[in-house]
Amino acid sequence: MQRKHTFDPFWVLSMLTLCLSLPGLLAKDAKLKVEDVVAGHLASIGTPEVRAAVQNRIVSGTVQMISRLSGGGQLSGKINIISEGRKLLHVMNFSALTYSGDQCASDGDKVTVGQIRPGERSTFSQFVFENDVMVREGLLGGTLSTAWPLLDLTARQAKLDYAGLKTIEGKQLHEVKYRAKKSAGDIQIYLYFDPENFRHVRSRYRLVKPAAMAPTLAQSAGQEETIYTLVEQFDNFGAIDGLTLPQIYRLKLTIEGQSKTIMIDWDIAFSQIMQNQQIDPKHFTIQIQ
Repeated sequence: MQRKHTFDPFWVLSMLTLCLSLPGLLAKDAKLKVEDVVAGHLASIGTPEVRAAVQNRIVSGTVQMISRLSGGGQLSGKINIISEGRKLLHVMNFSALTYSGDQCASDGDKVTVGQIRPGERSTFSQFVFENDVMVREGLLGGTLSTAWPLLDLTARQAKLDYAGLKTIEGKQLHEVKYRAKKSAGDIQIYLYFDPENFRHVRSRYRLVKPAAMAPTLAQSAGQEETIYTLVEQFDNFGAIDGLTLPQIYRLKLTIEGQSKTIMIDWDIAFSQIMQNQQIDPKHFTIQIQ
């Protein structure tokens, strides 16, 4: 006796849905390697041919600085990020008498950081000056510059460690720890990538300074460490000459210590991105007075 088979459209639809979703499920469940993250990230920027065709880049826009503690305050200014190969200039200019802005640059080897007055740097510039790996390695500004180290890891010889998916501000992101070949001191560097498209959307730099020694043991016991955290965030990605680059950029510097806490934000929107222009090499060295 033959068994009669009936057609169940709901079963077919369920199987079809499962088959279509299986590649995505496997991709999320599979153990990624750091090489996979880097390869996906590079592809998210553009094809190898388009990336290789870019010799330099000039990115310009407006910046809003907001000091959230210590009396608060808000300033409007302009930002320029200029890069050529491994050379990088990151400049934020303001018109305030007490805070003219921040300038830091790398000529591909040496880092120079500007001053707001002779012998005095802003809070942000001082942090960069003491931890110049961010500029030296081309990390500051992310994929907005040609100095971005993931574009040429072979030359940088940095070590990357993949730490898996981490929940950051309610979103899951791939976390990669970055360690420069040349000593970067005690600062810890983490890069974050969107799991859907591997775009670089966040960097975090964290430094813990031990408490200073006081004259007596009793006084030393009451001292606390100081924690510095600088976060870069990138958003609103768009097509620029065949590349996909962010057009919204945010910086957030937090310093937590025994005496006070400092929180400063810089909200940046870019209005112009130009590539393969004539750039004066002098841009990549800050003249210190």
